[in-house]
Amino acid sequence: MNLDPLTPPEVSSSPALTPVETTAVSAAPTPVRRGPFLRRAWRAFLGEFISLHPRIWLLDLLVALLPYHAFPRTRAQLYRMMGIHIGPRTMILGRLQLGGGGPIARRLRIGSDCVLNAPLFLDLTGPITIGNHVHVGHHSVLVTADHEIGSPWRRGGQVTPKPIVIDDGCMIGAAVTVLPGVRICEHSIVSPSSLVAASVPASKLVGGVPARTIKALPEAT
Repeated sequence: MNLDPLTPPEVSSSPALTPVETTAVSAAPTPVRRGPFLRRAWRAFLGEFISLHPRIWLLDLLVALLPYHAFPRTRAQLYRMMGIHIGPRTMILGRLQLGGGGPIARRLRIGSDCVLNAPLFLDLTGPITIGNHVHVGHHSVLVTADHEIGSPWRRGGQVTPKPIVIDDGCMIGAAVTVLPGVRICEHSIVSPSSLVAASVPASKLVGGVPARTIKALPEAT
């Protein structure tokens, strides 16, 4: 080191320090959250099977092999094997179309000595009870699923099941539609192609869209 004040200080020959070079680091990609997507996909997949009832489906394949109007008691026995309560001597002349989710077989009760023609659609969102000695014509529809009135952008609100009851001795003509919550009281007749939107008193002949009383029928003696 030079201590003489008249001598200019020595200039260091070492190279000047350069600022540390910074390298741009690319941002790491945001990980994809696969868990919620897979759960939603799985729930959607299971939702496709909500109305699938394996035992009913397999036995229904056997029912479909039986000729129309033939083997009516055999067909009734196959439906009993599905878990449906069907009374003795009831005849089912063709294939029943059963709709709804959950334990639909437990929601259908058919009495004794009935005759059910087909095709017959039974919506079992809610229970359907058919009494004894009841005749039902072909292409009839029994619907138990009602809907609450929703908001303006979705008027079809929450499903509200309402039962249907057809009492003893009634006759339902062909192509009749019975709406949710209706009770057809004993010994009444519904004319073909009618729409039954309200309950029917006992021993009445009703018909039309909507069905109205046509006349009173003789009471049982």
